[in-house]
Amino acid sequence: MRFAGTRPAVTHSAWGLVRLPALLLLLALPWRASAEPSLRVAGASASNEVKLRTASEDFRHVLRVDLLGASEGGGDVAVAGGVVRGGDGELPGGVTVLVDPLQSQDGVQVALQAVVKEAEAGSATVPISTRRPIHVELTGRLPVTGDYTGHVVLVHARGRETTALIVTRVQAVPAVQFIATSPAVTSAGWGWGSIDATVRLPFKETAGVGGVVSVPQLLQLQRKAPDMDSALIQPRFQGVRFALEGGKPDGGNLDITSLEGGLPVSAHGSGALLLSLRGLEGPGEYTGTVRLSVRSGLPVEQPFTLWVSSPWLWGALLIAAGAVSSFGVRLYSQRIRPRTLRLQRVMELHRRLQAVVSGQGARAREVGQVMLGQVNGLASEIRRPVRGIRVGDEALTALEPRLRLYGAWCDTSRKLDVLPAELRPEQASQLLAEVEGALRAEDSATERLDSLAAKVRELDVDGLARAGLEARLQDIDRQAQTLVDQHGGDSLGFRLKFELMSPLESVRKQLAQGALDAARRQLESARRSYFDILCEELSESLAARTPPRGFTEEEWAALTQRVKSLLERARERANTSVDDAVRMYQGAHAAYVRQLIEEMRGAVDEARQVSESDAQTQALEEVEALLGEAQGLLVTASSHEAAVKYGEARVRFVSASQSQRTARSILLESALGDVGAGAPSVPPPTAPSGGSIPALPEAPAGAPALGDFEGMPLPSPRHMWLVELGVLALLTTVAVGLGLQLLNVFSPTWGGFGAGMTAFLWGFGLHQVGNATFEGITGLLTRVERPATPPPAV
Repeated sequence: MRFAGTRPAVTHSAWGLVRLPALLLLLALPWRASAEPSLRVAGASASNEVKLRTASEDFRHVLRVDLLGASEGGGDVAVAGGVVRGGDGELPGGVTVLVDPLQSQDGVQVALQAVVKEAEAGSATVPISTRRPIHVELTGRLPVTGDYTGHVVLVHARGRETTALIVTRVQAVPAVQFIATSPAVTSAGWGWGSIDATVRLPFKETAGVGGVVSVPQLLQLQRKAPDMDSALIQPRFQGVRFALEGGKPDGGNLDITSLEGGLPVSAHGSGALLLSLRGLEGPGEYTGTVRLSVRSGLPVEQPFTLWVSSPWLWGALLIAAGAVSSFGVRLYSQRIRPRTLRLQRVMELHRRLQAVVSGQGARAREVGQVMLGQVNGLASEIRRPVRGIRVGDEALTALEPRLRLYGAWCDTSRKLDVLPAELRPEQASQLLAEVEGALRAEDSATERLDSLAAKVRELDVDGLARAGLEARLQDIDRQAQTLVDQHGGDSLGFRLKFELMSPLESVRKQLAQGALDAARRQLESARRSYFDILCEELSESLAARTPPRGFTEEEWAALTQRVKSLLERARERANTSVDDAVRMYQGAHAAYVRQLIEEMRGAVDEARQVSESDAQTQALEEVEALLGEAQGLLVTASSHEAAVKYGEARVRFVSASQSQRTARSILLESALGDVGAGAPSVPPPTAPSGGSIPALPEAPAGAPALGDFEGMPLPSPRHMWLVELGVLALLTTVAVGLGLQLLNVFSPTWGGFGAGMTAFLWGFGLHQVGNATFEGITGLLTRVERPATPPPAV
């Protein structure tokens, strides 16, 4: 063995091998071998210095002192004052260890206590050998940081050896180490706002030094969004807050974001930092780094990972929403929309039929009400929840020939009704009766309705019109001829004979030639002339200045004014409708005749009171009876027949009162000649002829928007609806179950707009395909095949 900083000793056995120069050098410098140290303090440098470092105020260290042994090959070791025999010899007399006080940089001495562990009680000298080193325990108190210098002196029998001792007290700093953590997981919640998350970062102090570390900082934060694959972006967030878990006395979390002085850390202590991130953008994988600085030490950085996901229930709800939306689209396209369009067509047919029925006669209105009931029944059937599904387009198509047949039947019936009973063709009457029965029946076949419509259109409309014109011509000719016979000598008979008979003859010739339109126009002109003649004659009878018998001047003026007003209105109406004008004339003439009858009855009562014989009284009673008949004819027949009866009563009254005329009877006679200007009754106006119901369109133009009708929403069914709900629930459950697994909804980073749309479309598409599966291969093909293009119409 050898001490550090010394050279190996030379044994006696090696002298013979050393050359002469070396021997001379060794003899010339005998002092150098004796001056080399024989003891060595472990850890001493080449300059014989021992440097120690401590961070504590209380210094304690153990030094080991070794005795250098023989070199390789054996032999004795030369020591100061003698030779140690062999490689395991002891140092004669032992060794005494002395330690000088330490001196600081400012000159203050610090005492050290040195205790040799191998020393016996009461003995300062300690034996040492090459195999048994000694250990010196040094203890002391270093008041301040800095370098302290001193010496360790080893005293033995032949001398002393000194080793410099340098102790440096450094400032104590804690050493913080983060413990590796797993990624933190948080949920985005059910709202649409920002996301808050907390990351737990545990740490521990490993240097055994208590102290204060700086407030942690967030160096960086990155986000990998679910919709952006592996791309990293800098996310937007509202703020960062650090807290110490359980840092408050009551066990609560201590906010250290704005903590002054730093974060206290105990020696060998542990804790956990809580990193709170507020206002994160959305789901995804967030990565970042937290840095913790230590005064007079190296900073510590700890990466972390945060997984933010939307709740898996959101995915389930979106998948279910897609399935329900698909069900709604299917329900609308297959159930609601077709039924709505059918109901629109039915309501349009109802309106068109109602418009046709409103202008018909009593019989046609009755049949129309039956058909309206059939249309309403079909509309009610369509509105029914379950049975309405069975109503197809064929039911609506079957209504159209029925409505066309009804229009043709109404047109033909109207033309036939204007004919006299003796002129109506039996074949036409039987056909119209058969058509009426078919229209009233609900189970009439479409083929039968089309056949009947063709037969009705094949009827001789011209013949029926000719017969109607001939009937109207015969009626007005008969009335005019009667008036001519009754008033042949007065102005009425003269005008009718020469102003009306000639146009009627012209109408008769045109009918014989087949010119129906010309004959109809000529007949209408003749009827207008007939109306004008009657009005003029009645106006002339009202022009008498002297009131008739029984009238005062005021009563006569009021009657003439009222009748003239009615005639004026009738003339105005004649410009648009001769039939209405004739009815208004008849009302004016009836008012005139009624008033004359009332006044004559008054004159008869006066004559009866002054009657001088029974024969005269009986004649007056007969006049009274004729006036009563005339009054009755005003109600049951026409004013013209009442006027004729009044004329008979006037003649009988004149003959009965010739023997005793009174002033009242004379005045009455002057008015009797005026009554003969009455006109015969005019047949009631007939409905205009011509025209038919046009074919109803397939899809009514200008129809109201969807939902603009009664019956929506439809009532819930009892059984079929439950089946539909059961199928919907089954498909939705399957879609949700498969979607949660296949779309990886349970992933800790699932979420975002793209993932939500994928979940929705998954539920929508799976429900569509599922419905096609339930409908069979045909239903599946209908979703992938293109609709066939209909062939062009020839």
